[in-house]
Amino acid sequence: MSQTISLRYDPRLIEEAVFLALRDGPETGEFQRQREPVYGVADPAERERSFGELNRSWFVRLGLAKAVEQALQEQPSIGSNVDSCFVLCAAQAKEEGAELFVAPDEGLAATARRTVRILLRPESLLDSGPLLTFLRHELFHIADMLDPTFAYEPTLPKAEGGPTYDTLITNRYRALWDVTINSRMVGRGWISESVRDEQLTEFLHTFPMLEERSEELFISYFNGEQHPHPELAAFAFDPRAATGALHGASKPGTHCPLCRFPSYVFEPEPDNLGRDVLATISQDFPQWMPALGLCTQCADLYRANQLSLQAAKSLPGWH
Repeated sequence: MSQTISLRYDPRLIEEAVFLALRDGPETGEFQRQREPVYGVADPAERERSFGELNRSWFVRLGLAKAVEQALQEQPSIGSNVDSCFVLCAAQAKEEGAELFVAPDEGLAATARRTVRILLRPESLLDSGPLLTFLRHELFHIADMLDPTFAYEPTLPKAEGGPTYDTLITNRYRALWDVTINSRMVGRGWISESVRDEQLTEFLHTFPMLEERSEELFISYFNGEQHPHPELAAFAFDPRAATGALHGASKPGTHCPLCRFPSYVFEPEPDNLGRDVLATISQDFPQWMPALGLCTQCADLYRANQLSLQAAKSLPGWH
């Protein structure tokens, strides 16, 4: 590799990938013949080192490192801004991915503090085509994080609804970021243009509150450009506010104008809550009107309060 980054593989990942690649293959016999003398090495540490060297040589010979190295070379900012990349063994497909770690020691140079970790299953290394596509996508995330113009921050705005809604915002942010990355991958010829339809479907599912503006806003992000982190975060936190689409009733996935919690279920007919209930809401929220809507939880709360008040009035001694 022409980059300065130090690339290190988990010995277990190398060993298992080589085993899978050679299993029942024409080169299995040669590998076993080279492996046999190593068993005769008396010193355990030396024997382990020899097995490791043999596995690494076959790892390279079988081309199992090519996809990782190519994906890293295609993102030169990673090589020039990160000290080390560790490729480790993942147990499950859902564990696979790439992460950027930054050490807290500010006494070190910025590059020395940064490490990339890639988690892969041994079997993933056997099919370089899908693996290269996967790595290109994952490392685009890392490249964005390293780009000062992206202005990445490791935390997103906290939602008033607590951890559940924090997860909702994180999922929205990830989906939006993926849109911008896949559009750039299409531009580089790394993936088919057909991915646009898949991304649009995901976008519509993630941001149902945008309704008739959904495709227009999708196109503004699937445009082959990088969009900075603050813009993506603002959109994920409150899509309608970020796009200026605040008029009309609350939509699924937006914040209730009363409790300010994100909600997917809003009162279907706020005008029919009853005169007394509407009056109580207006007393608590003078700027509110039925056209703005409210979540079913708030509607049920005000309905219950009104029933409780009516029941109290029926008791002896009520004044």
